[in-house]
Amino acid sequence: MSTHPNTARHYDENAENYHRHVSDPSDGTFHAYYEKPAIRAELPELNGLEVISIGCGSGVDARWLADNGAKRVVGIDISKGLLEIAKSNNPDIEFREMDMEKLDFPDESFDLAYSSLAIHYIDDWTPALEEARRVLRPEGQYIFSCGHPIDSAMEYTTEGKYKYARLGRRVDTETDERIVYGDYLAPTTDGVKPVTGVLKDIEVVVYHRTFAKMIEQILASGFTIERVVEPQPIEGDPKHFEQLTRIPTFMIWVLRKRA
Repeated sequence: MSTHPNTARHYDENAENYHRHVSDPSDGTFHAYYEKPAIRAELPELNGLEVISIGCGSGVDARWLADNGAKRVVGIDISKGLLEIAKSNNPDIEFREMDMEKLDFPDESFDLAYSSLAIHYIDDWTPALEEARRVLRPEGQYIFSCGHPIDSAMEYTTEGKYKYARLGRRVDTETDERIVYGDYLAPTTDGVKPVTGVLKDIEVVVYHRTFAKMIEQILASGFTIERVVEPQPIEGDPKHFEQLTRIPTFMIWVLRKRA
């Protein structure tokens, strides 16, 4: 499994905290006013579809998919703690502990694969995408969100009372001395690098990759790219609204399994 070994452990230890974060719009504002509206806008009509929710977490999205017409929803995740919450809150939905790179389902089991902010936890997308493609029926879609590479390329520092997120350069106009902030190209790791972040006291490792590396790994899996969405936030979170209208944090991919 190419997910960092600490990621599942940290989610297990902080499952209740994370569930509150994604469930409460006043807490998980990036979810409620940014990522969730954007990814849901890309979904097809769900009535009658069989859907797999990959990296389902505590089941919030699986619940939404079921409530909005999906005939069958199956959620998979590697965090036991999050799955316990998902099962407790949604006894009518099937949840299974499973690695997204080794889906224990027959070929062509689902009409739609859905994943919210999960795939960036693995260092190589191709095996997970190949598995998603395998369990999809012909013409099925895989719609997923992930971190935007501009965000993960930034260099984060604290100076006094201020926190900075920088990607760019500073040039001395007298000496032409240059200081570079951030690392988009990640040259020492072929366009992929681990980035440690903290989400609601949960320390996780996500993998930054360039746009070129994303496209390379998607096409290697056999999927066709239909759309790439760099979303705008909806109003409701004035604290982050201006930031998210100018600097992306997440992005949405819409892929299709061609017959």
